[in-house]
Parts: sequence; C-alpha cells; structure tokens
Amino acid sequence: MGGIYMITNDIAQRFIAIVGKENFDDSKMERLVYSYDATPNLQSLPDAIISPRSTKEVSEVVKICNEHYIPIVPRGSGTNLCGGTCPTNGGLVILFKHLNKILEIDEENLTITVQPGVITLDMINTIEEKGLFYPPDPSSMKISTIGGNINENSGGLRGLK
Repeated sequence: MGGIYMITNDIAQRFIAIVGKENFDDSKMERLVYSYDATPNLQSLPDAIISPRSTKEVSEVVKICNEHYIPIVPRGSGTNLCGGTCPTNGGLVILFKHLNKILEIDEENLTITVQPGVITLDMINTIEEKGLFYPPDPSSMKISTIGGNINENSGGLRGLK
C-alpha cells in the first residue's frame, strides 16, 4: 500500500459494507489504472478505489477516511493535464461515476443542480434544449464530468468569451 496511513483489511471491509464489493477495488491492476491522469510523467498508486452510489455513502466513506487519516482524491474522468487526480500520498480515489444525474434546472435563476459524475456534454445538451447557454467548454467535454471540471477549474476557449 502506498499511503502513510494504510487501508487495512478491516477498513476495506468497512468500505465494502457501505458501497458493496462491486464498488470497492484494491487490486494491483485497478490501483495502476487510477495512478495517473493525462499529465505527462506523473504517476502514484492509490491504496484503493471506491465508487459510492449516493451522498450518504460518500459521507460514510469520508468519515472513515477522516477517522484513519486516509487521504482522499476525488476523480472524474481523469482527462486533466495538471496531476489533480493523481494520488500522490496513496489513499483512496473516490470515483463519482454513479452520481451522474441532473437534479434540477432553475430557469428563473439560471442555475442547474447536478451530481458530480454528470458528463459535461450531456449537461450542456440538456440546458441548450431549454435555450440556455453554459460557457465553459473543456476540450474533453464528451467524457469529462462536471465535478471534475469544477475540481480542476476547467474552462475551454468558449469560457474566455
């Protein structure tokens, strides 16, 4: 395990009890997959990867990490070019692939409420159907997530206009 504070088998079992075995992985292969993003020459293994299905599960996972000083790295699609999704101190990579719903479009206040795993282009297409406009357009919008865009401060050229 790569982190200063390891994810022991007991802690792993607590995570599995929260998200289910299919949403927790600490295999060498999966850890390798999430050890890098699109940043050249930057790679560091996490101790495990978890994919919560609800905000309640996220909260429970974060409580355990806080209790055991386990670093957390939130991750969208990992298309960023600045190392922001690389787990430089081991720890837990939290994937938001299950939290991918558009919850509300408030046309009067020009706001949208989404979960972090919503694909950027899906969100853009949804609001454009209502005649609205979302300026940021990261080049990876077909696969990047809105949570990742916010976390990495992604904008794209249209966002400069």
